[in-house]
Amino acid sequence: MLVDTRMRHVLLIACVFAGCAGQAPGGGDDDMQPDAGIVGRMCPMAMTTADTGALTALKAQMCNVPGSSGAAHWYRLSGALPGAPGDYVQIELWDGLGAFTGGTVHTGSFTITGNDADRSKCGVCVRAIGEKGAAGTREYFATGGTVNVTAVGASNTPISATLSNLAFVEIDTATLKPVSGGCSAMVAGAKIDGTVMQVGGGGGGGGGGGGGGSGACATGVGD
Repeated sequence: MLVDTRMRHVLLIACVFAGCAGQAPGGGDDDMQPDAGIVGRMCPMAMTTADTGALTALKAQMCNVPGSSGAAHWYRLSGALPGAPGDYVQIELWDGLGAFTGGTVHTGSFTITGNDADRSKCGVCVRAIGEKGAAGTREYFATGGTVNVTAVGASNTPISATLSNLAFVEIDTATLKPVSGGCSAMVAGAKIDGTVMQVGGGGGGGGGGGGGGSGACATGVGD
């Protein structure tokens, strides 16, 4: 099941590295990449962001997979990138998809590859957004890197994940496919810690599928 019936994600447009300034961390003008596709259009996230160290979770939620009547869950763990107002990174972990095919979300180290590098099929999904709420905002999806989940569980228990060497591309939110000639970004690392809050109780929502969704949880990055 595609969780674009769960929820439609990410919008961005990767850029040509030549002539692009970018230092980490940051989201200022000196770090912005010009978009190869449209003259004068800027990519909102810095081309490279250094390891942020530990971040306090903006949201740490356990949500119902739509259509499961609360029998299956997905987790969303998000944090704000320091020094870059409006830039957020978000980890989503889905029962039965990607690295969790045939089972439920659990701790472990997961390389973003195969289905987890596909926005419509991922079980370990890493999304990002640049300049959220601004006119030039774009959403990104990680197609490479590592997610090390060190704690995850029921409501009121710790949730923690460390991200390493993330490679992001801009995603068309209508098709869930990378945007040709769109923005790109690298994040060297981040560790996000929080406490799980269950959202939606034991009930489920509408249809389900991979790589995103609702189940009473917000569907946007950084919401």
